[in-house]
Amino acid sequence: MRAVVLAANGGPESLTISDVAVPEAGEGQVRIKVAYAALNPLDTHARAGRIKWGVPAMPFTLGYEYSGKVEKVGAGVDASLIGARVAAAGSWGGCADYAIAPAKGLVSIPDGMDWKLGTVFYTTAYTAWHMLHTMARIEKGDVVLIHSAAGAVGVLTTQVAKDAGATVIGLVGSAAKIDFAKSFGADHVLDEQADPEWPVRVKALTEGKGASIIIDGNGGPQADKNLAALAPLGQIIYIGAMAGQTPNVKIPLLIAGSARVRGFVMYHATAKTKGSETPEINDKLISGKWRYPLNPPRPLADIGAAHADFESRRTTGRTLLTVGGDL
Repeated sequence: MRAVVLAANGGPESLTISDVAVPEAGEGQVRIKVAYAALNPLDTHARAGRIKWGVPAMPFTLGYEYSGKVEKVGAGVDASLIGARVAAAGSWGGCADYAIAPAKGLVSIPDGMDWKLGTVFYTTAYTAWHMLHTMARIEKGDVVLIHSAAGAVGVLTTQVAKDAGATVIGLVGSAAKIDFAKSFGADHVLDEQADPEWPVRVKALTEGKGASIIIDGNGGPQADKNLAALAPLGQIIYIGAMAGQTPNVKIPLLIAGSARVRGFVMYHATAKTKGSETPEINDKLISGKWRYPLNPPRPLADIGAAHADFESRRTTGRTLLTVGGDL
């Protein structure tokens, strides 16, 4: 079968398709015929060697997040799963014709949802909802500042925030992304690359108060600017570090602003709510009330170019790689 096997860390150009044996499902596992693999930031981090936590020992097959149909079950797994449409995240292996995943971690793709949206709906939309509701306890009238507002998480977070009655200020990495972010409901969008003093603009847009909630998946050496854009009693939620590790938090600045700085992993939040949010999120996605920014899928052979485009911040929305396609 085809598989994008990571044998050593390297640049996007190092990614190629290999011919490997079809894997077998072990105890508690299923084998999935892959439909689509999503380009997840963790794929790029793993390839480049920027992260070690949660990454399998090399060589392993890339593809952190993917969809497909259960084709075979291992020992201890209910055979009724065979034929089910599922999404998987965290077990890797999705950039291949077949992947192995633990049965207990599968997410059913709801009826009425197509394969493409079904590949990515769970991680992105549920992340957006839980960041604002479970973590931040968003209230009507809050001001939410969203980094990478033209990315998939940014777009979904914008729509969840607007539904909750918040004002949204988006930050993007180029002028070309401003209109795209606005088309999903952002009230204001700033180009943080062109305007390094964007915290001043945020304060001006909020009558000197600042943002109530800041969502940042970039981090990096400029992350301290978030505190300059934060309102008293506000909170910053970090969900990634695409721009590199953040500086150490300066405790006196937290005290001065009565500020909170938090990290977020979706699975902690979903464990707390036990799925009570599922009907609302799925219904709004299937009905189109919340629009998902999916780009036309690229062939699996384009994986290197897709990584390069993502890391160069040339993309908006979410990139899918076609493996088996609609099954």
